[in-house]
Amino acid sequence: MLWVVDKIKTRLVLDEAGFLIEVPIQIELEYELDGTKVRSSSTSKKIYFNRPALLKECPGRSAAELDRLVDRAVERAIEAHFLSRQYSFEGEQ
Repeated sequence: MLWVVDKIKTRLVLDEAGFLIEVPIQIELEYELDGTKVRSSSTSKKIYFNRPALLKECPGRSAAELDRLVDRAVERAIEAHFLSRQYSFEGEQ
């Protein structure tokens, strides 16, 4: 078994009043890897983005809504990351 730390970069694109806003997001993902299986209980992530600037650029959206959008973008990026490496979660078939 190995402990792996990956850094993933992704973007969230928002349409705000006719303007497209690109939000760069960096994810630091740590997990235990056994062959091609990731132990789901071992995964942890840190998400980095400029939240104050995002709140300023999107005054019509609540902080909770923007956080949900960022979380969805992060989950999609992590899924794509694991799929590209053909990793599966422990317990999946």
